Amino acid sequence: MNVLCTGSKGFIGSETCKLLTEKGHRVKGYDLLDGNDVLDKLTLEQAVVTFKPNAIVHLAAQVFLTPSLTDPQGDAETNILGTLNVLEAARKYDARVIAASSGAVYGSNDRSSIRETHEPEPMSPYGVSKFSSERYVLLWNDLYGMNNVVFRFSSVYGAGRKKTSVNLIVDKAIKQASYETGKTEFEEVVVTGDGSQTRDFTHVSDVAEAISMAVDGKFPKGVYNIGTGTSTSINQLIRMVEEILGQKLIVKYAEKSRGDPLRNDFNVEKAEACGYKAKTKLENGLRQLIKDLTITH
Repeated sequence: MNVLCTGSKGFIGSETCKLLTEKGHRVKGYDLLDGNDVLDKLTLEQAVVTFKPNAIVHLAAQVFLTPSLTDPQGDAETNILGTLNVLEAARKYDARVIAASSGAVYGSNDRSSIRETHEPEPMSPYGVSKFSSERYVLLWNDLYGMNNVVFRFSSVYGAGRKKTSVNLIVDKAIKQASYETGKTEFEEVVVTGDGSQTRDFTHVSDVAEAISMAVDGKFPKGVYNIGTGTSTSINQLIRMVEEILGQKLIVKYAEKSRGDPLRNDFNVEKAEACGYKAKTKLENGLRQLIKDLTITH
């Protein structure tokens, strides 16, 4: 099967392209680092008409909270207009779209087990732009008979990503551990808020597997939460890292970030009904991440 992947050189994109290739798919990357912008409609359509993909995995996006607050217009352009360009190219050339969304769409929806049927209440421009892009993906299903899938990812972590709570905490923890040997300058672990906020931390390998399953047609059209189904607070995460490293971390608590929800705990029963099951437990993922980051420091 031919699979075009936007954002192919990003954190999730690179892992996904690797897995799809290993499974025998013919994969073509489309990434801003190569000068390929999803906002460039003509270039995107040319890539689609030339490669003739059966599926387009749409991962290209503005994915961070702070830039969406400082430049909401840019966030909306990339996430909404970019998605529209992908949808139109896919519609014209009969490709299915598997689109990445985020738990940020749920926002202030303070529930311990968030289902796809719960009303989104985004707290940031990023959450609004991802929810808006979702609606276009699903609307194209209704208007044009497409079979597009939306995945709401939850706090994805793993080697190769920097700006996530898991990766930032582990990175600072490793630097603290090596401080006495003079390998690096001391850095505090900074937590915004009181650390009681919970997330469903999901390893990138499980996210890539879900995307691969969707490419293989194992997810009917619609919206799915992709996570582990288990929530962990930031304070619990820190304690897990301390236990693995065998040391107490120096933690600084800072003001809570605007647009940062208290809870983002996924119910993943809908995805599991399609055969998806997260394989990487958080402790195991942390051990591997610590090993990988220790090697690179």
